[in-house]
Amino acid sequence: MLTLYHAASRRTGATGLFTAEEYARRRAFFTTRVAPTPLVWLPALAARLGLGDLWIKDETARFGLPAFKSLGVEFAVDALGARGALAGVTTLVCASAGNHGRAVARAARVAGLRARIFLDADVAPARVHAIASEGAEVVRVEGTYDDAVRLAAADAAATGSLVVSDTSWDGYEQVPRDIMLGYTQVMDEAAAAWGADGPPDVVIVQAGVGGLLAAVASWMAWTYGDARPRLVAVEPARAACVQASARAGHPVAVEGPLTTIMAGLRCGEVSPLAFSALDGLVDACVAVDDDWCRAAMRQLARPEGADPRLEVGTSGAAGIAAVLALHAASALEPLGLTRSSRVLAIATEGVTEPDLWRDAVG
Repeated sequence: MLTLYHAASRRTGATGLFTAEEYARRRAFFTTRVAPTPLVWLPALAARLGLGDLWIKDETARFGLPAFKSLGVEFAVDALGARGALAGVTTLVCASAGNHGRAVARAARVAGLRARIFLDADVAPARVHAIASEGAEVVRVEGTYDDAVRLAAADAAATGSLVVSDTSWDGYEQVPRDIMLGYTQVMDEAAAAWGADGPPDVVIVQAGVGGLLAAVASWMAWTYGDARPRLVAVEPARAACVQASARAGHPVAVEGPLTTIMAGLRCGEVSPLAFSALDGLVDACVAVDDDWCRAAMRQLARPEGADPRLEVGTSGAAGIAAVLALHAASALEPLGLTRSSRVLAIATEGVTEPDLWRDAVG
């Protein structure tokens, strides 16, 4: 199953969410804190799909965790401390589908704080265990991720805890903004790796609540202006809230059940702050079903030719799933993708559910 939506037009003169001072602050923070993750080249797969080049930014081992999420959380928690917002706080609270919760739990532990993580009913036991291993208290929610977001906010208000959420709501924007700013580190590193070759023609990014997507959109608008690469959002077919919102022209909620193995993208509501940065900066939205996700994990784990082997989790494989689905549907060319096109996808997580990954890879 493949659903494709093309934006009517590109916004000109856009610079994204962040200022030069904010980018400088983020670069200064990460200068001594992170080693760049690799930009991996897949020439054999690119040739089979009829593309010029295919790159993957491999975020499967960031900060020793199997996901990129800590980039945003580490930066946002440091910013909270710099503003004095951690004074008197004992507990960090958030909702999560797994990776964000573990990142918050790790940041809390390092800061000498407690963490309470709200997880929806569909979060797999392996993800629950990973969060608990960081010393966090786990609260299971009978409902969706979006229900967990609301319960986490209510809990923080009632207990005097501090919410560290990657999605925004009325009156709560600074922390999600800092988290998205932290995510732009991914693109700085990618740009340093592609160097003189220049940027790709198309960048494919997981949507979810829109945080990473808005970060990449903002970074590309700031860096390349109207000459920026085309940006394609990818989501699960049953949780395509960004595509639904793009079609409507404003944030809309996708009704459940939000059934997909792409757990990190199992979101029914886009972050309003993120969506404000997406209008006119996302060129197309692709929604794929779980079979394409399994095919992508299998392709990366059992590559052809001399392509390197990558162990990538469900949400992390979504970008490659989109490329495989578009190729099978003969829909690459309508996106402007030809034998000379260069494409970048982001492997946002490693193997967070080992049993599921083994079943998919075979």
